[in-house]
Amino acid sequence: MRLIHGTPITPKRHLEQLRGESFCVSYAYPEQLHDAGPLVPASGILLLDNGAFTTWKQGRPFDEAGFWSWANAAQEIYPEAVAVIPDQIEGTEADNLMMAARAIRGGLAKYPERCMFVWHTNDSMAQLKKAAALFNFIAIGSCAEHDIQQQFPAFVARCRKASAMVDAVELATGRRPWIHVMRGLGKFHKFPRFDSADSSNIARNHCRTKHHPNHVRVMADRIKSQIDSALTPSQYGLFESTRRTN
Repeated sequence: MRLIHGTPITPKRHLEQLRGESFCVSYAYPEQLHDAGPLVPASGILLLDNGAFTTWKQGRPFDEAGFWSWANAAQEIYPEAVAVIPDQIEGTEADNLMMAARAIRGGLAKYPERCMFVWHTNDSMAQLKKAAALFNFIAIGSCAEHDIQQQFPAFVARCRKASAMVDAVELATGRRPWIHVMRGLGKFHKFPRFDSADSSNIARNHCRTKHHPNHVRVMADRIKSQIDSALTPSQYGLFESTRRTN
């Protein structure tokens, strides 16, 4: 499992404490891309978030072509980089598939094998089935009625169904996509069936212990320890099928 830490982490000198970790850098806040990128090991992930939701909340139009130009350049340098395909905020499933098609078939994405499709928990299972058959990476984005923070039992119930669908695709095709949980790092120890999750917890809160030695490293290790000590997926009864082996 990969634990992905959101950026920017300020001051940036603290990033060195997280050498060997995975990071998420947003197109909306890209300033630490080349500080975090070299710290990611070959076994890690440098997640390139499109920042579409941030620009939408700010009332600004999203620069789709600009994002892909930025992501392609980053993926050229960092082989661990995975780009999150933009989705249309408040759009339909068809809208989001169309944006993915523009990226993959339209040639916006230079590295389609390292692109991550976002499936929202209020999307249909048919949408997830299509995505699982087409993409190497899928992100689960929680929505209001099963928000991962506010409606966690509903989120878990939806994830149980999603996991079963991915299992079915794996059984039919012989391949399983990487499953990432957006904003899920704080709850990741409760559903270790999935492969990665991200959080901005360190970026937001590390200053609370800044007077302690190596406080950022200590915070990251504490998060990892919580996950490592979690029960197995079958003991939780959430996701009981065999994990991917490649």
